[in-house]
Amino acid sequence: MNTLVVIGGSGFVGRHFLDVCGELSDTEVIYAIHRTEPDWLSIANVRAARFDMGDPATLAAVLVPGCTVINLLRPDGSGWFEPAIVNVLKACEQAGIKRYVHVSSIDVFGAAPQAVVDASTRLEPRTPYEREHAGAEGLVRAVPTTSFDVVVLRLGAVFGDGGLNIVSFVDEVSGSPAWKLAMRRMLYGPRRMHLVSVEKVAQTLAFVACVPQVRQGEVVLVTDDAAPENNFGYLQDALMQAFGRPTLSYLPHLPPALLALLLRLRGISNANPGRRFREQRLAEWQQPATADFKLQLQRYIALLRASA
Repeated sequence: MNTLVVIGGSGFVGRHFLDVCGELSDTEVIYAIHRTEPDWLSIANVRAARFDMGDPATLAAVLVPGCTVINLLRPDGSGWFEPAIVNVLKACEQAGIKRYVHVSSIDVFGAAPQAVVDASTRLEPRTPYEREHAGAEGLVRAVPTTSFDVVVLRLGAVFGDGGLNIVSFVDEVSGSPAWKLAMRRMLYGPRRMHLVSVEKVAQTLAFVACVPQVRQGEVVLVTDDAAPENNFGYLQDALMQAFGRPTLSYLPHLPPALLALLLRLRGISNANPGRRFREQRLAEWQQPATADFKLQLQRYIALLRASA
């Protein structure tokens, strides 16, 4: 029997990860909780165990020698994240785990100027949130090969039931005047959104947890950037249709340089509207087909419309 321990999994992604846990044969799944245990976890068919984030020994007591750890903890820019990662790594060392999967974000690339970004692109974090992610990754990737396997997953903007991405667009499409929506479309139309469905994220977490061999400290990007629909214009059109408003697809797009200038003035690290993320490692590992981006986006928009 293998053991998989999920740390910080009491939120949005952790809840959806439960949906794929049943496909992990001969694997016991444990959710290590350091805050309030959510109701959905209380009734789930997995074990929940509490630990103290400030005491690595309490987490080490939850871990099992030879287990795999998925860390879903997320920073907020306030400074607590890196000390927490230090304690998590200490606990993993004490327990003698086999593999540690650190879940990060593509936001860590910050102001990297490349139009096409992959795992080897140099990080240029600027905001406290981006710097905390980068600092934590540095700690994780410094773990020696003699300790345990380390893989870093950088997620795109995760959407799905219970998430916050796209919700603000629903409020805008359902209540804003047509002229405002038209201006947004002309300005933002072709901008890449870097969305990724929570279903794909959950499937990828399960896959990477079990893949036979990894390169120590390697980085894997998890996005749906290859989907042509992953842009502002398509998202706005899909939401407009769901809320019974006429399409704005006939409007021309303003020069991308104008949007890039406005993004820089707003202090947005990624000021390149056409930036794309490219991932090859999952294909090299021959990951099976994951949830279809367009289908999952349509399903989620239907859910948002029904609950509006």
